[in-house]
Amino acid sequence: MHMKSTKKQDTIIDRKGRKVPICSWIPVRTLCQIVVVHGFSEHMVYYQTMAKVLSEQGIAIHMMDLPGHGMAGGRRGHIDAFEEYLDNLDQLFSGNPFFLKSKFTFLLGHSLGGLVAAHYCLSRVHVLKGLILSSPLIGFSFFDTIKVLPLARYLARNHRNEPLPKPAGVKSLSRNPDQWEVYYSDPCRGRLISPNLYLEVNAMSRKLQQAASAVTLPLLMFVASKDSVVSPEAAQSFFSRVNSDDKSLVIFTEAMHELFQEQESGQILEIIQSWIRQRI
Repeated sequence: MHMKSTKKQDTIIDRKGRKVPICSWIPVRTLCQIVVVHGFSEHMVYYQTMAKVLSEQGIAIHMMDLPGHGMAGGRRGHIDAFEEYLDNLDQLFSGNPFFLKSKFTFLLGHSLGGLVAAHYCLSRVHVLKGLILSSPLIGFSFFDTIKVLPLARYLARNHRNEPLPKPAGVKSLSRNPDQWEVYYSDPCRGRLISPNLYLEVNAMSRKLQQAASAVTLPLLMFVASKDSVVSPEAAQSFFSRVNSDDKSLVIFTEAMHELFQEQESGQILEIIQSWIRQRI
């Protein structure tokens, strides 16, 4: 089944007065919808292929640029408090004129977006049919834990909000050289991270691990064994403690962190589509 969809764009103003671009792909006949939260340093453009493929199958897609990312307002690579991401996701649900309130809704997050999406399910009252996580940032890699975390804590004493080059280079994100050039040439791709953002994310990843049993939604999670950005072991530990009767874990043994830009992306979209159809 392939059907036409319409791409719709708008801008909302968040609680701190920042302009936040939003985008929706609405099929002619909509079966359900997915709200997508992108990862750190990314923005909505990286999910256009997903939006096109799934909307042609009758699944509407809604997304935004997180504060400090893409075309959204805010200091690059910085956030004062993680809660701001949750507040903006709230606004994507409530302030998006293209949101389809009568349709079943799924929430999908990649990397940092996975951490945001999982916390949203715990802290916000919203009717969701399921949660989809891709390379979720539920624990940093071993290198980051022993090297970057102590440095972030040291710098935070006097330079908490001052962005620094992020630790992971593009070659640690994907095994596709063509994708490296895309990352290098994208002027909207983030290359900085503040000590405060790093510490906020680290604290929230630990908090989520502790609260794993409170996640009861149907869960579909994708993990890359060769992920050197976030910890595959931490993600699997979280998954094992999720208290849902309906949870599925898919592990890709050769893929790296950016699963939606890896060669497995087509397979992932097929799995997502099938999983969703079985739950609506």
